[in-house]
Amino acid sequence: MKVIAINGSPHPQGNTFHALKNIGEELKKENIEFEILQVGSQNIHGCMGCNMCFRNKNEKCVITTDSFNELLQKIKDVD
Repeated sequence: MKVIAINGSPHPQGNTFHALKNIGEELKKENIEFEILQVGSQNIHGCMGCNMCFRNKNEKCVITTDSFNELLQKIKDVD
């Protein structure tokens, strides 16, 4: 099993990170793969509503100026 936690805080090592880290340590004790995605300090744009991701059937955003597609693939790979 694989779990991803999303840290939306702009502080990569702040309170949210430490709380998620504690959760991750407990999950790892149960042999559950765990990763924290730090998105709070990334420049991720909102959806423009162009629907190209659905038209192309590839589930990827055609706007590639941010790291959204990379994050989306990681999220799709977890349980």
